[in-house]
Amino acid sequence: MTDIANRPVLNGQGLDTAIEHARAALAALLRVPVGGDGAADPGPGPAPGDWGAGGSYPGHGPGDRGAGISYLKMIAEARALLGALLEHRLALLEHRLALAGRTGERDLAAIAAVRTDRNEAIAVHAALLYWLPADDPAWPDVAMTVGRLSYDRYSDAWPDAEAPDPDDLDAACDLLLRAAPSAEAEADERTARYLVLALRDRQRLLACPADTSALMIWGERLLAFPGAGGLGRADLHDLHDLLELELINRAESLAQAGSWGPEGLRSLRLTVSLV
Repeated sequence: MTDIANRPVLNGQGLDTAIEHARAALAALLRVPVGGDGAADPGPGPAPGDWGAGGSYPGHGPGDRGAGISYLKMIAEARALLGALLEHRLALLEHRLALAGRTGERDLAAIAAVRTDRNEAIAVHAALLYWLPADDPAWPDVAMTVGRLSYDRYSDAWPDAEAPDPDDLDAACDLLLRAAPSAEAEADERTARYLVLALRDRQRLLACPADTSALMIWGERLLAFPGAGGLGRADLHDLHDLLELELINRAESLAQAGSWGPEGLRSLRLTVSLV
């Protein structure tokens, strides 16, 4: 899968044709029995909670080796290619919608196309993620992709969107947290923004200490970037209020316990102007 990023960039009709070819190639592979022994094909993928389990996947159990594994690798390559092409077309469609939004236009055809491609991209990448071992070098990138796309579907604000599915929000939070780099120096702006928004939304549905702690960490990381990762004014104020409230709650808890630590209450790094 390492050579996919080096393929030529396609646009327009060429991109549409490439996606159709990639779909056909994947469909053809899925019709072939695993290892040629008449076993069932790997199917579309797992339930969200099973991503990365791997062991129960047809052809990927401890006793499956040789031709069956090679065949599944071919399917993985085909899914990775189709997913990358769909992501590229999604980016082009979203850019088109952003341009239309500046003039107050509603491009309903583009909105419908984004939703269709996004649903397919989630299914393709989720199936790929399920097949990959958790220690595979490609696993974090695929997990990030499923997490981002799941949050995009959950937070769809265009007209006639389906009701937000909490499963999409859980997939976004859990996969992004698992795949994101733990070291602050390695955290990228896009991941920080997605994590902050997804964790904030899940906290509103059902607050839990683990999410609150993660939101504090990633909120401060996001605010360290110039422009706070492109958050809008409303989201930025919302994040500021959430972090400030959590700091106050922690300070009160420490005061009640009579323990402030050696440095007292650390200051919040609100480096972005809220004016």
